[in-house]
Amino acid sequence: MSVVRIEREGRVAEVILDRPDKLNAFDDRLFSEYSDALAELGADAGVSVIIVRGEGRAFSVGWDVSRKPRAAENGYVHRTAHEDWVRLRSHIGAFSAVFDVPKPVVACVHGYCMGGATLIPACSDLAVVGDDTRIAWPVLPIGGGMLGPMAMYSIGPKKAKELSYTAGSGMMGPEAAARGWANYSVPESEVLGKARALAADIAKTPLDMLEIKKRAANDVLVRQGFRQTLDNCAGWDALIHTSEGNRRMGAALADLGIARATAWYAEGGSLTH
Repeated sequence: MSVVRIEREGRVAEVILDRPDKLNAFDDRLFSEYSDALAELGADAGVSVIIVRGEGRAFSVGWDVSRKPRAAENGYVHRTAHEDWVRLRSHIGAFSAVFDVPKPVVACVHGYCMGGATLIPACSDLAVVGDDTRIAWPVLPIGGGMLGPMAMYSIGPKKAKELSYTAGSGMMGPEAAARGWANYSVPESEVLGKARALAADIAKTPLDMLEIKKRAANDVLVRQGFRQTLDNCAGWDALIHTSEGNRRMGAALADLGIARATAWYAEGGSLTH
């Protein structure tokens, strides 16, 4: 069965991450189907606005870290820096594709939005979040050259660095809206309705005008380094993956699983083993 659905209502289309049993965690299949759905709607002249949302209890918890890594020494995946860079560029390209889609994208965020999935609202044109939605960084400090740099554009360097340096940190919906990461924070039950209302209002503008408006707005971000930062993120993340500290984090995750590894880290295990 497909893990991404597309629903249309007039000139508004919704891309729905449909892997609720895994809280819409991204694996290779979800990456592929999500990218295909955005490409399809981006080329559809009958669609003016796209909403991206998640099915079930969460928008998305980011990468699927529950899968067993491919066999490697001590349970940890060993890749060359180049292999890792190529892999990460592909994933970043999928998460950030909403920036390049030629029509406005509204991120409809509820429940949890964690890890790499935070790049989708960060790169979307607008975002609506729930008051009880948690926008969170990974609970283990694995990687780290990607989310912090991209968050600086919406929430500023000080808060972005705090979230990047502190594993398991995050923001709730009202703070995310107050800092500019989202346009609105509303009660959880109203998130989808608000996103749909915004999209319907935007869709009243002729599509050719919307596409020009988006290109004009994104041009400002590009000249501020947004695109270059995205491109550089894969290199920084690939570099941090070669560090001894990151190797220990990955090995602990593979050996203990996410829950026990999180407890191990909280007790200072990363500094003593």
